[in-house]
Amino acid sequence: MLFNSYIFLMVFLPLTCLVYYGLNRLEKYRMAAFALLAASFVFYGYQDPKLCLLLAASILLNYALHCALTGMTEGRLCRKLLLVCGVASNLGILFYFKYLDFFLENVNALTGSRFALRNIALPLGISFYTFQQLSFVVDSYRGEARRYRFLDYALFVSFFPQLVAGPIVLHSEIIPQFADPQKRKVNYSNLLAGTEYLIIGLAKKVLLADSFGRICDAGYSRIPTLGSFSAIAVILAYTLEIYFDFSGYCDMAVGIGRLLNIEIPVNFRSPYKAVNIADFWKRWHITLTRFLTTYLYIPLGGSRKGTWKTCRNVLIVFALSGLWHGADWSFVAWGMMHGVMMVLYRLTRSWVDRLPKWFTWLLTFGFVNAAWVFFGTESVRLPLQLFGRVFAGGISGGLPQLSQALCDGSFLYFLLSLMPGLKGSMEVWMQMITVIWLLGGFLLCVAAPSSHEIVAAKCRKGSCFLALSALLFAVVIHLSEISKFIYFNF
Repeated sequence: MLFNSYIFLMVFLPLTCLVYYGLNRLEKYRMAAFALLAASFVFYGYQDPKLCLLLAASILLNYALHCALTGMTEGRLCRKLLLVCGVASNLGILFYFKYLDFFLENVNALTGSRFALRNIALPLGISFYTFQQLSFVVDSYRGEARRYRFLDYALFVSFFPQLVAGPIVLHSEIIPQFADPQKRKVNYSNLLAGTEYLIIGLAKKVLLADSFGRICDAGYSRIPTLGSFSAIAVILAYTLEIYFDFSGYCDMAVGIGRLLNIEIPVNFRSPYKAVNIADFWKRWHITLTRFLTTYLYIPLGGSRKGTWKTCRNVLIVFALSGLWHGADWSFVAWGMMHGVMMVLYRLTRSWVDRLPKWFTWLLTFGFVNAAWVFFGTESVRLPLQLFGRVFAGGISGGLPQLSQALCDGSFLYFLLSLMPGLKGSMEVWMQMITVIWLLGGFLLCVAAPSSHEIVAAKCRKGSCFLALSALLFAVVIHLSEISKFIYFNF
């Protein structure tokens, strides 16, 4: 089930809130938690109920490991074996569903063998809930996770706002909230803040990300015809699409959590305002950075074993970060690009930090744009073709098709078509609209306050409610054009 759908917004979410708070009001606390768990499984299995079997099996496996690790106070070797089994089983499940075909393809290419590909469908959210449970098993081994009730643990893993595309939450952040008596009561401040987050997130996805996605699709389908300006427009469009798509999802996750009185951690803090690559990764997908730092970078030695080993650890972390996002060499290339840039920044930080902030911001934003090209394609060849058009495409070509993809069928196009005398110059107007749309999206990322700042400001003026109402109205009109979130693919 998608957040940006009528069935979710008008049926599932209101009904879930009513049942959850109604049962809590009747002091049926365990039944309320079970109802929320059931709702999460309905949400997850709405399109394919078989997915619930894998999720349930994963929950049972990891809870059994948790019980064994927390119940075993002695026997260090046995506890280590349990930890190894837990890590191996979780990564094994992830490997089978996400990486087996990728592995077989590369073995066939390298050895000339003919292993048959399995063509296994990737289960929604498996990368997110696997990492979430990996952290839980490791914390259980370290003695940092006390024994939890099975119902609370199952709800922690499957809680529908963050199940499919994150954030990657920790048990210590979520499970205690389910047992907090104050969280079971209707909180009107949280309802208002949650609604604001939800509307802003929906607007990011439906009105912005999807429109930039149409530009990207049109551009990637005709790369050989693109001029330099059009190729740059396509690159910028994907940079904006992935930001508004994923940050929109995370805003909605935070908002839906607030509607249920559950605080979900922030995953974005205006990452395109970053003034260096380290700053970018403190702002983009914050919970993934936290996971990789805590459970991979530090165990590898972190920055404690000298400069060159630190650089090695950074490259390993970013290569695996790229591979986590997808089973393709283009994702590994994207991860390694960021890893190399992080290493260069570490080695030159003493003088880079003395450069003007506007200059380091420009370098960082330019690099992030270039790296996204590898992230957004399924082969390494296409990014090279697109960069080729940037430098050798000339000043014409491609832009009318991009404008057509953005404007066709839109309300603005309908208004322009009604205005006398504009039909002959419609193409020019659409190109102007496309340029303005791209610049507007760029300014929203680098100059406007974040959604968290907007909600925290607690603007309760009539103009704020009017703006949110207008956004909601525009979103509802466009909900018929349902599209998946980019991170559903990971």
